Amino acid sequence: MRVKRALVTVLTAGALALVTGPGAGAAGAAPASPAVSAPAPDGFLYAWEQPHAGGFHCRWTEDNANWAGCRNKVSDVWNNGFPGRGEDVRLFYGLEWTGSWVCLHRGDSFPDLVNDDVRFFSAGAGRGERVNDNVSSHDWVDRC
Repeated sequence: MRVKRALVTVLTAGALALVTGPGAGAAGAAPASPAVSAPAPDGFLYAWEQPHAGGFHCRWTEDNANWAGCRNKVSDVWNNGFPGRGEDVRLFYGLEWTGSWVCLHRGDSFPDLVNDDVRFFSAGAGRGERVNDNVSSHDWVDRC
C-alpha cells in the first residue's frame, strides 16, 4: 500500500500550487488547479521494511506487544492515527512495551530510518540505539 507516497505527492502538489498559483509566474499564465486534500487519518500505525514506504509492510490500530513479522525489520514508520485520545505512538526497543522508546506524534513519520539518525531516548534497554531495524512493540498514548 502506498498511502504515504500518495500523501507526499499530494503535499508536493499542494505546495507547488501555492507557489505557482494565481499571480505567480509569467503574465497570462493559467491559474493552478486546486490543491487536492491529504488523505484523512485512518487510525493505523504503518511500518515498512524499506525507506519511503518500500517493501513489505505491517499496520495496526491497537497496541502490539510483539511486532512479529515486522520486528526489528522496519525502516519507515508513519502514525496516521485519529486525533484525540490515544493519538501518539511510543515505539519500543523491547517486546511487550519494554526498554527505551521514542515518540511518534499523530500525522508524523520517520520516512528514512536508514539514513536519519533517530535514536531511542528514554531510560531502559536500547537507550541510544538507532530506531532503524530495532522496533519490537508499540502502544498508543494520549501524549508522549
